[in-house]
This record gives sequence, C-alpha cells and structure tokens, in this order.
Amino acid sequence: MSFAKRLMEHHEHQRDVAISIAIQAGALKRCEYHSDCVFDGGSDPQGAYKLGNAKFTSGELKGTFDERTEMTDCIKKAIEEHYLLEECPRCAKMLAD
Repeated sequence: MSFAKRLMEHHEHQRDVAISIAIQAGALKRCEYHSDCVFDGGSDPQGAYKLGNAKFTSGELKGTFDERTEMTDCIKKAIEEHYLLEECPRCAKMLAD
C-alpha cells in the first residue's frame, strides 16, 4: 500500500473518531434510520472538546492523534461540516415526497 493511501486512510480514521466523539457529546447526532447520515445534535461543541481532551489524556486516542490540537482541530472540522444540517437529509427528503 502506498504512503499516500495509508495517509488518506489515517485521516479518514481521525475524522471518524472525531465524529464519534462529537456524537457522544451530543454536538452531532446520527440518524437512527440512516447510519451514514450525521447532523447537528444541538449541544454546545465545548462538550465534544472536553470529552476529546479527556480521552486524549487517558491515552484512549493514542495512535489516532499525535497532538491534542490535532484532535481538537479535527473535532472542530467534523462539527462544522455537519452543523448546518438540522435533520437527516435523507429522512427530510422522504417526508417531503
């Protein structure tokens, strides 16, 4: 496997972990019907940063993030990518039809 592919997979894993942290903290929410759809959970993003920092301090994120700022930046980006969605877009489309 090439270095570029491994790096891309590592960044994708980081993004998945950041989304998971944001979901656990309530900053994002996963659709109960469409597991690939993530949207705004309504909670303050600070909770996601606090949870991420606790996991980083405990060593739970070792191998995923090398630095704390790398982790918080990734959480911030994950939240920003989804915060404009108030509901699952696929559910919303089905209800509109």
